[in-house]
Amino acid sequence: MFLKYFLRISFFLLLFSGAVFTTQKIPGTNTPQIINIFGWHGQISAAVLKGFTKETGIKVIYDVYDSNEVLEAKLLAGHTGYDIVFPTAWPYMARQIRAKLYYPLDISMLPNLSNIDPKFKDRMGKADPGNKFAVPYTWGLVALGYNPDLIPKDFPRELLDSWALVYDETVLGKLEKGGVTLLEDPFDVFLTFYIFKGKNPLSTSMKLLKEMTEALKQLRPHIKKFATSLVAEQLANGELVVAMHWSEILNNACNKLKKSGLPSNIKVVLPREGTLMWIDCIGIPKDAPHIENAHKFINYLLRQDVAAQITNTISTATTLGNNNHLLRQDIRDNKELFPDDDYMKKVILPEIGSLQFQRRMARYFASIITYKE
Repeated sequence: MFLKYFLRISFFLLLFSGAVFTTQKIPGTNTPQIINIFGWHGQISAAVLKGFTKETGIKVIYDVYDSNEVLEAKLLAGHTGYDIVFPTAWPYMARQIRAKLYYPLDISMLPNLSNIDPKFKDRMGKADPGNKFAVPYTWGLVALGYNPDLIPKDFPRELLDSWALVYDETVLGKLEKGGVTLLEDPFDVFLTFYIFKGKNPLSTSMKLLKEMTEALKQLRPHIKKFATSLVAEQLANGELVVAMHWSEILNNACNKLKKSGLPSNIKVVLPREGTLMWIDCIGIPKDAPHIENAHKFINYLLRQDVAAQITNTISTATTLGNNNHLLRQDIRDNKELFPDDDYMKKVILPEIGSLQFQRRMARYFASIITYKE
């Protein structure tokens, strides 16, 4: 994602009170009783962090970012001071591993790795050969949300589960008055557009990329904006009719509406043509100051009860799967969060390793956003 701001929040004693803990030690070791974490806003709840401290005595400092680019810049600069980070697998962690920015995992300290569904380890094969540096943890899909109250009565209902909602010019013409948005992310937009057009989404053909760019420019006048923030809320309150977003964000918005007693007027669908998957991983920066504590925290997150707590709270799936009896039943049965095996065959990871192609895609994407007829 290409958000322009960086939100830094220290959870240091939103949970606890007391002094700075950098001088405390774990009994019998030389490891300071602290861990510094750099993660996504809202990804790990305060209750989960508090539970870790209660069990281990290790105090948590949790800083927040809203952009993979911000994390990558810090990793490349070095001396981050962080013990745990949560990069997205493709393209970010894949190229960061190649740049040797991570400390290798000590598997002997991570017995709960066995709780991860093996298919996620397989999907990480190209990003992290041998699963030496990355622990795949949370994941989701690019989805569509729409407000049924704003869909025209004569609109073809068979298109409500298709990428045609955002990528067919005729269809967009019927919806644009209500407002249609796309994600502000080149991978999410280009690769799902490739899927809709029946093209190989992992093609690195520059010729095809240019053709798809010109086709997307023709759709630009019908797109209200490219955005990530507040999109689900705007969909719910009638400012938008269709929004492309991540499945967990849309589902979380639905849950918030229900909890507030308001009718949930957001419908979430996974386009029938297939879609894109993201996986956020756990990594230990190569210069992390508290390696032992980092492994303890990773192993804690890989417990079934902790993973269930995260999913039940923020409607984000973990790689531990949906067979966990601690998950709420409505979440276990949610096909937008946990699609069946047949649909997962149509789901791809953006496994494009060429940095040159990634840069070209980013430039072309910027030209689409600013395009005017």
